[in-house]
Amino acid sequence: MSIKPEKKVLHLFCRVAVGLLSLALVFGTAVTLLRSNAWWIRIFDFPRIQIASLLGLTLVGYAALRFYGRLRPWEYALAAVVILALVWQLISIAPYTAFYPKQMSDSRAEGDSNRISLLIYNVLSDNREVEALRDYIRDYNPDILLLSEPTQWWLEQLDGLEDSYPYTLHQPQENQYGLLLYSRLELVNPEIRFLIEAEIPSLRAQVRLRSGTLVTLYGVHPRPPGLKRPEGEEDSGVKEAEGEDDEDGEREDSDKRDAELLLVAKEVSEMGDVPVIVAGDFNDVAWSRTTHLFQRTGGLLDPRVGRGFINTFDTRSRLMRYPLDHVFASQHFLLVELRRLPDIGSDHFPMLVVLDYDPGASMTDEEPQPEAGDEQEADEAIDEGQSND
Repeated sequence: MSIKPEKKVLHLFCRVAVGLLSLALVFGTAVTLLRSNAWWIRIFDFPRIQIASLLGLTLVGYAALRFYGRLRPWEYALAAVVILALVWQLISIAPYTAFYPKQMSDSRAEGDSNRISLLIYNVLSDNREVEALRDYIRDYNPDILLLSEPTQWWLEQLDGLEDSYPYTLHQPQENQYGLLLYSRLELVNPEIRFLIEAEIPSLRAQVRLRSGTLVTLYGVHPRPPGLKRPEGEEDSGVKEAEGEDDEDGEREDSDKRDAELLLVAKEVSEMGDVPVIVAGDFNDVAWSRTTHLFQRTGGLLDPRVGRGFINTFDTRSRLMRYPLDHVFASQHFLLVELRRLPDIGSDHFPMLVVLDYDPGASMTDEEPQPEAGDEQEADEAIDEGQSND
């Protein structure tokens, strides 16, 4: 089919636009294969769903261009590369769809003596919807409440919650990295830890189930890559709380985030055959290289696999959402419920997870196994994160 002269300019513009979009999307796909913690590389781990969608639209664009005129050989070649990039993106996100086998099996137990429910929520430091959170706590009645990003204001507004949750661990901070833990189940040896950075806390505690079984619980909230760190960390709490950027601050790479997560994973692996749960705002997506390495190193299951993306960030955008809040567990657990709750004022959705401790679960679910080179890669990532502190 020939193109009328008056449409040639439009056709040329469309060809150039589709070509440039193809190059950008292929770059965004290929760059994630690099083993680098540079922030401008690692941020491409996040929008795999969005990139896959745009790659599909790009192929539709090539089909339309072919319908209205002939494609050049380089356009056919570029379209073929787009197809390869799309296949790679789909392979990466496929485990987090309902079409994939579940990594953690469903529980059929009726009793609750070995059951533990967790409500994890990044509250957003300047969010003021405290009553909405209290309503959720009353409605869902979780055993464990793990809050990321709380300030002293949040701790004060939640005063009285100890009546129902007598076991607590509090580390409110003004720099958006505070943690609050409330539990109706007994906490044994609870502690706040600073694994990589003096300003970034994590927590560890043993939780005694109603049956008496002790479960080791970790709570994490490392820095995300791509954000600007203010020159003086002491001032960062004020600047970040006021929503100000330090134009002179350098953007964070992923080295410290990766090191913190992998330190926890190595600690879990060294504990041996004991029940473990790791929860919180990971500031990393479920399908990233780091998260997969974290799982294989710690032998931890992801209840998302085979059930859906369950994107928890960002509530303010329907198009740009990612699964950043996680609950990983050892193979001692089966899943009762995994649910994203409606927005209550933060940029994160709350997430409710209910697990059943089942000593026989290991016969049903196989834990992720380390691959060749995983130990060395994890050690190198930890060393780099620690050396850059």
